[in-house]
Amino acid sequence: MPIEVLHGSLEERVLRYLLETYPVTTATLARDLRIPASRLGRVLKALALRGIVELEELPDKTFVRLLRQDFSFFGYKESQRKRIKRSGGRSGESKDVEGPMFG
Repeated sequence: MPIEVLHGSLEERVLRYLLETYPVTTATLARDLRIPASRLGRVLKALALRGIVELEELPDKTFVRLLRQDFSFFGYKESQRKRIKRSGGRSGESKDVEGPMFG
């Protein structure tokens, strides 16, 4: 059964990068994706707990290895949906105003 990953999420960006590039260190991954190393560390730990990646720690570097390759990317974030432009035109109703000024 494929692993479902939300389209447009940081997890998707990390997984797509790992599918294309191997071997890769966490420092290289953070630099190429332009995200802070601390945020990347949280995402990688979550992926490691799900059994998707493995972190191989060496004395000076940490390598990331992809364990599975059966991903299904689905959906869009709310911010990625195309917004519908609506014109601010007049409605079909007339606005009759009564009062001393409009006599």
